[in-house]
This record gives sequence, structure tokens and C-alpha cells, in this order.
Amino acid sequence: MRGWTVSTAESCTGGLLASLITDISGASEWFKQGWVVYSNESKMRELGVEKTAFDEGEAGAVSHEVAVQMAQGARYQSDSDVAISITGIAGPGGATADKEVGRVHVAVVTEDYFLVRRMDYGDNDRLDNKRSFAAFAFRLALETLDRVEENEERESKASNGQVESAEIDTSGLDPSDEEWEGSMIWQGTKKTVAKEISEVDLASLTDWDD
Repeated sequence: MRGWTVSTAESCTGGLLASLITDISGASEWFKQGWVVYSNESKMRELGVEKTAFDEGEAGAVSHEVAVQMAQGARYQSDSDVAISITGIAGPGGATADKEVGRVHVAVVTEDYFLVRRMDYGDNDRLDNKRSFAAFAFRLALETLDRVEENEERESKASNGQVESAEIDTSGLDPSDEEWEGSMIWQGTKKTVAKEISEVDLASLTDWDD
């Protein structure tokens, strides 16, 4: 679709998303590469995530800020059209007072658009959570492509075609929001996850036995 290329950056899923992508026949034509960056140090070294992203406010390794910087770094390093990142707590350990097992943040970044969303799957088995996280990432990537098409239609009517900046500015966004959506052309905005999306069991959408 569109002839776009894809790259991935994963933490808690340990390469599961990239593995599922390469299970698709013909993936070599559009999948460029993937990173497994499990530690904070590897996220900084391999993908250029800023150290402050782990420390500021409600951030930390499992956050919108780290997810979007992981995706941005993967897209830049691979020169892909789309990058997908995953950071979360698969369990059984790793939970904090503010972040329970089963929480995941997924970011999808394209040339001039980004979408980041948080989802909580609860205290499930570690492997079940990893599978749910990967399914969620697939779903969000498809949703992002749909939103990009909608934005391009709006842009063609309202824009003179000049891109103001190639950087993602998240300084005005609230880390406690369930979703961040923004553009390098338009100013970043905050959105709440749609009710119907939050009620979907994304893990059930994938037949893991096939």
C-alpha cells in the first residue's frame, strides 16, 4: 500500500513485531529493519532517545515521549517512510505505583505526522501481553495510514505546501493523555482515545495459532 517502507523499534516485545512482519510473504520489499532496544542506554545509543525523556514529569521508559522518540529515531536511522515503536510492561515484574503490568505505549511516525497511544491490558501472562502489544501496534499503524490520507486531503485544501519543521514538538502535550497526535506541519494536538478503540480486545484480532 502506497509503496511505503517500514522499520520497527521494540523494547518489551523483544523483536516480536519484526518477527510477525517478516512472517508476511514479500515483506523484504517494504520492511527495512528493526531494533530491539531493551535498556535505556540502548534506546539512547541506537535511536537517539534523549536522556531527559526518561526523567521528566510522568515520562520514564514506558511513556509517550520515549515511544515517539524511539519511532522517530528508527525512521531516521533506516530512512523508512513509516516507523513503529513499542515500549511497555509485559510483566510479571516491572510495575510501579503509577504504571501497572500490561501497560504499553505505541508510536507510529511518518514523514510529517505522528500518532502515539497508550493501552492497558491488565495483569496477564507475559507472553499474552507481548502478543497483545504487537497486535495493538499493527492496528495503530493501519489507523495512522488512514489518518495520513485524511490529513493530506485537508492539507491540499489549506496549505501552500511548505513544511515548517521536520521536528516533533511534544513540549505542549500532556504525558497523562491517552493519545498524542501531531504533525510537523500543523501544531501538535492532544486527543482522547475513542471509546470504541479502548473497548476492543486487539489480541483477539490475531489468530496466533496460524
